[in-house]
Amino acid sequence: MQKIGRVITTLQGNAWYAFFLLCLALTSLVLFGYETSSYARPDIVVISIRLDLIIACLFMTDFLLGLFFNQKYTKYEYWRNNWPDFIASIPLTADVVRMLRIFRVWRAIRVIEAAAHFYLSRRRYRSIKEHSSE
Repeated sequence: MQKIGRVITTLQGNAWYAFFLLCLALTSLVLFGYETSSYARPDIVVISIRLDLIIACLFMTDFLLGLFFNQKYTKYEYWRNNWPDFIASIPLTADVVRMLRIFRVWRAIRVIEAAAHFYLSRRRYRSIKEHSSE
């Protein structure tokens, strides 16, 4: 179990993983925008709803893995910090409930912040390492 926890914690702290989640969140927003637009065709909307359900399931899986296996936070801290992710990950198709997916914007912003923090931390580390070796 600890090995799984280490893998999940490392994965959720990885910049590429954060970028992948960002792409999924933005794709979901684009699909939602298309579904609500006046240009939406019913046959394409059916496909976009299915894609959105797959994306929601991926987000739910990410959330649950983080809740139960992330070693960086307690379950309470993880839940407190990520409850909007849980709401945005609920794979529902009713039009009214689908409006909850607006929380994906929040998720996209959080993923961008995490990726920027990771990138800047890595950059600072390299800078400090270069200066200390001189």
